[in-house]
Amino acid sequence: MEDNDIKRLRKVLKYKELKDLSDLLKNSRSNIRESSTYGTMWYSVISYFEIYSPIRLNEKLILLSDEDKSKLLKAILLIYPIKENEVEIVDIEFYPDFDLEEEYQLIETASLKNIDFEYIQEQIEKCNIKIVEKDFEGAVTNSRTLLESICLYIYEVKVGDYDYKGNLLKLYKDVSQCLNMGPADHSDEYLKQILSGIFSIINGVSGLRNNFSDAHGNSPRKAYKIDDRHAILTVNLSKTIAEYLYLSYKKSESKA
Repeated sequence: MEDNDIKRLRKVLKYKELKDLSDLLKNSRSNIRESSTYGTMWYSVISYFEIYSPIRLNEKLILLSDEDKSKLLKAILLIYPIKENEVEIVDIEFYPDFDLEEEYQLIETASLKNIDFEYIQEQIEKCNIKIVEKDFEGAVTNSRTLLESICLYIYEVKVGDYDYKGNLLKLYKDVSQCLNMGPADHSDEYLKQILSGIFSIINGVSGLRNNFSDAHGNSPRKAYKIDDRHAILTVNLSKTIAEYLYLSYKKSESKA
């Protein structure tokens, strides 16, 4: 997992519009190795900034051009400027870490970040964290909770209180009806198929959560545990549908 220095470094690189360099540091960790040599300031110590990364990313980092490596070093020096009695970083060293894993490919939810309901933001963050922590059953639970939350948020803003009794598919149908986004509301056959598919996904997320998530106790005979690819698929589909719901809601509000 990224340590504080890597997180700060990635923020600096993004601020400087060096996203490609920032992305190369995903899931890396760092260490500062001090030498026994004094630097250019009073009692500053010549030091090296070590970056440990997953194998594939390390292979790319060691092939960085001198120009990119210089940009990276300048960013590090913004975090550790040369001062008296402090480390004086003069170079960067790259190492592979075979225990580090690359980040799972989870989609971003740009529009949902604008929503003012903190609980929804919490569910998105929990989905992401639980995938990284390999708590796949927990991620499925939060995927369903995210869909429940966005549906209830939209319905209660558009219509009023909703007597939710745990039937996620019915809740989604009621929300899609008030947003005019059901299959019957469109004439294009292919769009109808896509929108009909969302009902199947909603039903699948609800059922998968009931069968394999941490919301229920498991029978000793149920040896199967949901694996990472299915959990990632469930999280990504849930986030995509939640984003689509919110965009549809915003569009309906602009027409009101």
